[in-house]
Amino acid sequence: MPRIYFRQVRGRAKTPNWDLMIKEVESEIDNRVKPDLLEYFNRIVAHWSEEHRPAFKAVKKVTKKGISIYVFPAGPNAKIWKWVSVTGTKIHDITIKVAQWLIFRWDGKGSYKARTSKGGHYGGPGVATGRMRKFKKVTHPGFEPREFEVHIAREYGPKFYKYIENAFRRGIRRAKAAAR
Repeated sequence: MPRIYFRQVRGRAKTPNWDLMIKEVESEIDNRVKPDLLEYFNRIVAHWSEEHRPAFKAVKKVTKKGISIYVFPAGPNAKIWKWVSVTGTKIHDITIKVAQWLIFRWDGKGSYKARTSKGGHYGGPGVATGRMRKFKKVTHPGFEPREFEVHIAREYGPKFYKYIENAFRRGIRRAKAAAR
């Protein structure tokens, strides 16, 4: 389960009421950060077919040492996400299982333009060019992992820190008001 964000908590001794402050941070994570992060992940798989699309879960871990958020694929299609984003695939053969042909567009190496690319970028055409061909067996060239988590963490990081810092400030104000 990859950790997307971590923020160290410092200066606890100066806080008048730690519980009020951390309640504000947890509320911010549940109401804003989790839905935002899940939307980033769901946007990547929005074009995937329903039968291959994974669901995602976000888990927060709030302690006195730090705040972490983990996002991971769930359900029966979690392994597909792991192949695409985490491990990639190696060169492997694809053979037919029934007395049919494998039929697809192909005009040699480079005739397929992927929808995603290494480094977590997505939004390509996802199309093949060339003539329709049929084969009994093909060798899949494999692909590098797309590392979507790294891309999302880099893109969402400044928002995350802004939201958490503002939640800490609100929590400190509430804790000071309760101490009066």
